[in-house]
Amino acid sequence: MTTWHANVAFTTDSTFTHDAAFDVLDKLSEHAAAVAPRVDATGGDISFTIEAATITAAINTAITTITNTVTSIASRPTIDAIEITTETELDKRLAEPVFPEVIGFAEIAELAGVSRQRARQFATIDGFPAPVITTAQGPLMTKAAVERWIENRNTRPGRPKAAVSA
Repeated sequence: MTTWHANVAFTTDSTFTHDAAFDVLDKLSEHAAAVAPRVDATGGDISFTIEAATITAAINTAITTITNTVTSIASRPTIDAIEITTETELDKRLAEPVFPEVIGFAEIAELAGVSRQRARQFATIDGFPAPVITTAQGPLMTKAAVERWIENRNTRPGRPKAAVSA
């Protein structure tokens, strides 16, 4: 048997309140469940663990478990989405950062091999990545976007020739 992690989104014909969510938690206590009712009380999301031999069996068990549990508290639920993952895959996901890696001008200068002053000037060049966060210390850009920009930037000496209009 394999331990699977299930995420199920559902809607109900009746209201699914916080009180109903607590009742579902009680009924799913052996499954290490977490329940989040929707703001409009039309359903919710439930995450829980199950034991099954295959992913197909895990999907069927998850659907049956949620249908039976929610039906005993609210009206029969309609499953809107279901995701089944192994514990190993879930652990990998949880180990990933929630936010992308961001950098400021000091790190940009180091990556590009230029002074901090020159790195600040990059922000005025068309195509330079826009900040994703602005703090009191200055703007922060995603590291991946800046690395891509640095790889593709024009590093030929001199200024580009001005276009001559006739």
